[in-house]
Amino acid sequence: MSGEDAALLARARAVIPNGVFGHRRSFAFTATQMRTIPEDYPHFVAGARGCRFSDADGQPYIDYLCGYGPMVSGYARAEVDAAFTAQQARGVCHSLPSPVEVALAEALVARHPGMAWSACSQSGTDAIDVAIAVARAHTGRAALVVAHGAWHGNHVNLAFGAGRVAQEQGQVRRIAWGDVAALADALAREPVAAVLLCPYDQQVGAANALPPAGHWAQVRALCDRHGAALVLDDIRAGFRLDPRGSAAHFGIAPDLHCLSKALANGYPVAATLGSAAMLAAAQRVFVSGTFWGLAPALAAALANLELLDAAACAHMAAMGTRLCDGLQALAARRGLELAISGPPALPLVGFAGDHEHALACAFSEAMARRGVLLHPTHNWFLSLAHTPADIDETLERAEAALAALPAGR
Repeated sequence: MSGEDAALLARARAVIPNGVFGHRRSFAFTATQMRTIPEDYPHFVAGARGCRFSDADGQPYIDYLCGYGPMVSGYARAEVDAAFTAQQARGVCHSLPSPVEVALAEALVARHPGMAWSACSQSGTDAIDVAIAVARAHTGRAALVVAHGAWHGNHVNLAFGAGRVAQEQGQVRRIAWGDVAALADALAREPVAAVLLCPYDQQVGAANALPPAGHWAQVRALCDRHGAALVLDDIRAGFRLDPRGSAAHFGIAPDLHCLSKALANGYPVAATLGSAAMLAAAQRVFVSGTFWGLAPALAAALANLELLDAAACAHMAAMGTRLCDGLQALAARRGLELAISGPPALPLVGFAGDHEHALACAFSEAMARRGVLLHPTHNWFLSLAHTPADIDETLERAEAALAALPAGR
């Protein structure tokens, strides 16, 4: 790192905790470790278009993080940005809802089978917060069942780390994702308001596991038997697997369905969808934010949804498959074995036996030096902007990066 990027980081460290606040200062992280971004890594984005961005020094990168998921149609996608700009000319934050909020709710309900209403907010954390409040109001219960290691945003009952208080997690029961017997036991032990799960096991730094046949039918039956609401956290994978959401892709029948990230191609929008049975509870709860219903962002979401059809999801899966197959072949030529899991549009890519992720970190650093942004422990994201030519260029750079890895790895 040199030049303007280094100068910006020095300025940032004088006025921002760690210079970069929040998850974007993390280079590699798992449930047990966190490594900050190396000094010679890019720290700031000066501009972006398609699937590429430039750092503050003007160095271009092919981006496989996509803002940790929001960029699904391409940076600076004309149709989405035009919708935002047109709505912005009519105003931004109003005292009353805008008509576009109704249009977006209609579009989301029409897309997601079994959903009867939608409440918009601004972030994934917001969407989860709304869902938990509705589930608790509907059931009159407090306890939640969630999966070990799952990240459901910054909700006070769910997040870990410095500044978090153990007592705030008193109503949370944790089980291994996919362990139906453990779920049955947790639900039998006490009244539970909600079972909150991602559509598949998508932890960082660990193999992602897709649900086996019949899994979600078992979860649904257990929730019904014990009167617990089933909440689907589809914030990370939503719209990359199926235009109707991950529930349709995996055959899930949730009571509440949470969306954000890719919904508006980078603009801050989230939504909590619910079944008809949850409507009365949703009408009773008060969960809100001054900037929820930001009209230009809602308009951007509507325009983005027009781009996310079955062909779009097929394209992202195809690009992910092309990338992962190519990397597997390149690694095998050098006597290395990759460990790839998760859906092709959101692959988690690591190295077999690389338990401390040292090899994955070295590879990510080597790729960054060659103008490709990856992540050593988090899943990657494909977008509509990634083309076969972008994938092939990435593979050319990966061949050189693999050759540059430390000897003996």
